[in-house]
Amino acid sequence: MEHIEDRKGALVEAGEEMAKRLAVALRGTEGVDVLLAAVSELLDYAESDWRADVTVIEAESEAVTVSRRVVHRLFERKLQRRLDDLDAESARRPGRCPECEAPTTSRGRKERGWMSSLGPLRLQRRCLACTGCGSQCVPSQRDIGLGDSEFTPRFEEVCTLMSSTVPFDMARGLLEEMCGITASTKGVETMTERRGAALLDVLAREAEDHCPFDSKGLPREGVPRPEGARLGSDAPRRAYVEIDGVIPMTRVEIEPSQLSEIDRARIERARANKVRGGKGRRFNVVGREVKNAVLYTDDDCVKPDIGRGSLLDKRYVSHLGEWKAFAKSLWVEMRRQRFDDATELILISDGAEWIRSLADWLPISCTLILDLFHVKHRIWEAAHALFGQTSKASAWAKRQCARVENGRAKGVIRTLESLTPNGSEAREVVRLLAHYLESNLDRMD
Repeated sequence: MEHIEDRKGALVEAGEEMAKRLAVALRGTEGVDVLLAAVSELLDYAESDWRADVTVIEAESEAVTVSRRVVHRLFERKLQRRLDDLDAESARRPGRCPECEAPTTSRGRKERGWMSSLGPLRLQRRCLACTGCGSQCVPSQRDIGLGDSEFTPRFEEVCTLMSSTVPFDMARGLLEEMCGITASTKGVETMTERRGAALLDVLAREAEDHCPFDSKGLPREGVPRPEGARLGSDAPRRAYVEIDGVIPMTRVEIEPSQLSEIDRARIERARANKVRGGKGRRFNVVGREVKNAVLYTDDDCVKPDIGRGSLLDKRYVSHLGEWKAFAKSLWVEMRRQRFDDATELILISDGAEWIRSLADWLPISCTLILDLFHVKHRIWEAAHALFGQTSKASAWAKRQCARVENGRAKGVIRTLESLTPNGSEAREVVRLLAHYLESNLDRMD
C-alpha cells in the first residue's frame, strides 16, 4: 500500500508539472482544461472493458478514434496560438493588399471553421479589407497554409488520394469507415477537381519553364533540369518511350449562346424557383483523345519466364489536348529521367502522324519503331474481312504476321495489292492496311 501511495504522489507531481508546461505553451488556463480533458479521455479508455465478442479490428479502430479525440483540441489550440502570433506580428506593420498593393484596414478578428483529419476546427484570425480594390484578405491564415475552402490541406490530401483511385461516393464511404473522416460526396468531388486544376497549372508552368524552344521555335540555352532529376551517372544506355492515344467520352458544357430557347427558359425557371440539382447546365458528350506515354529503360526490362516480359519500373505522362502541349510535358519527364543523355532513344507507337510530328519536335534524335501489336491487329482484321472467322483466315494472318516480323513487310504489301476482295468493306480494309504498312515502312526495320 505504501508503494501505491508513493506512485500516486509521483503521478500528481507529474500531472502538475505537465499542467504548468501546457499552460505556458498554450498561454492560459484553457491549456490546462484541454490537458485535463485529454487525460480524462485516456483514463476512460484505460478503464473501459471490451465486450466479449470484440475483434482486434474493432479494438484498433476504437484506439485510433480515441487517439484522434485526445489530440484534437491540443492541435486546435496550437494552431490558434500560431495564428495569434502571426496576427500580432502583422498588426505592428502596415498591411498591403496582395492584389493591388493598396493599404488595408483591419476588420477585427473573425472566427470560421475547417474540417480537418482530426475533426472540426474553429479558429479566429485577423481580417483585412483593401482600401483600393475592396478585396478581403487574411494574412495569418494564408501564411499558415489554410485555404479558403472548408477543408484543411491535409484533409484534402487524404480525400483526393482516395478519390483519385475509386469513385467519389465510394471514396467518401472508405474515408469514413477507415479514417473516421466525414465528408459529403459533393465535397469530395469539389476538392478533388480543385486540387486537380491546381496540379494542372503547376504542370503547365513546369512544361513552359523547361521547354527546349522559345516562342520563335529557336533552341533555348541553359534550361535547368527539372526538380528530382536523376544523377548524370544514372543516365540510361537505351531508353524507351511508348506513345499512344485513347479516346474516353467526356462532358463538355454547352455555351449559353448555343442553348435552345426551351433550355434557356427551363434554366431560368429552375433558378427562379431555386430548384435543387444545380443550375440546370447542359452538356455534350464527346470523345476527346488523351495522349499517353510510358517511359522505361533497358535495365527495367526483365523476363520472368519464357515468352513473358515484365517492367521493373516505369513512368507515365498523360495529357488531354493537342500533341505539342503533351510533347512539352513529356520532355520534362524525359529530362528528369535523363533520356536526353541516353546512348539510344526509341519511340514505340501505333504509327499515328501526330507521334511522328512529336518525334520531329524533340531536340534530340530518336529511333521510331512501329508497335508490332498494332500491325498484327490490323492484319487479323483484314484476314477476317477477307475470309471470315475461318481457319483459312487464321492461317493467312499468321503467315503475314511472320513475314512482317522477318522484315518482309514489302512482300505483305504486294500480296495485299494482288488481292481482289469481294465487297466494298473488305476492299477498304485491305486498302487501308496496305497504305498503313507503306506509310510506316521506315518504322518497321
